[in-house]
Amino acid sequence: MRDTSRVSHYIALFAMLWMVVLTWRIYPQFRDAVRVDGQLTTVGDYIDGTCGERLGPAATTCLAEAREEAQHLLRREQGKSILLIEAPILAYLIFYLASALWRYRRRTDSRV
Repeated sequence: MRDTSRVSHYIALFAMLWMVVLTWRIYPQFRDAVRVDGQLTTVGDYIDGTCGERLGPAATTCLAEAREEAQHLLRREQGKSILLIEAPILAYLIFYLASALWRYRRRTDSRV
């Protein structure tokens, strides 16, 4: 039981270090980076690239649509980043809960 506890502590430490390192690595681009065709770009560059040459009413409509799409892409990219940062701790939590449930069932089965 003591070895399992030690391994558990190492896994939790690894998960915490993972979260700190990836937060430090991803945070600078977290605010306004979107992924378009596999490349990271800023929201402003995305809107300029989408509607840069249009004038008049077409430009207004294009800008509104491009801003909406950029916000959608930004939320999706931020969600992926958060999931990537938190993945080890979530996996550890799932493993820990499954292990606790297995031990509980084994303990109750042995009493019967």
